Amino acid sequence: MLFCKQIVTSANGSSDYMALIRLVMVEAANLPDSFFERLDNATEEGIIRRFTAFGQNGLLNVIDPKMAAKHFAALTFLLVFNQPGKIGTIEEEQTKRIITEGVSVFLCAYAPQRKS
Repeated sequence: MLFCKQIVTSANGSSDYMALIRLVMVEAANLPDSFFERLDNATEEGIIRRFTAFGQNGLLNVIDPKMAAKHFAALTFLLVFNQPGKIGTIEEEQTKRIITEGVSVFLCAYAPQRKS
């Protein structure tokens, strides 16, 4: 959860982040697909490495670490960033709730199965 909060805090409310988002939205049609792939891969690669290690240590049931990373991001910090019309204005309590519930849902889906 702290990891997600750090990502959100560093971007949310940042004038540089807001300018980047506006620029990307305006120029999206002119940008090559490789731009978006590199942007997606930057954070995802670190998460994939961690989830792979968690899977190898039996802490998560991770069949596809890349897909698990996408699920984790979608349920947590990307959900915060994708609040329509609220970029940089989402309240801290709402951010905390989205991240906490997203982590909880992720853990329900990826927790190792208990053996009876």
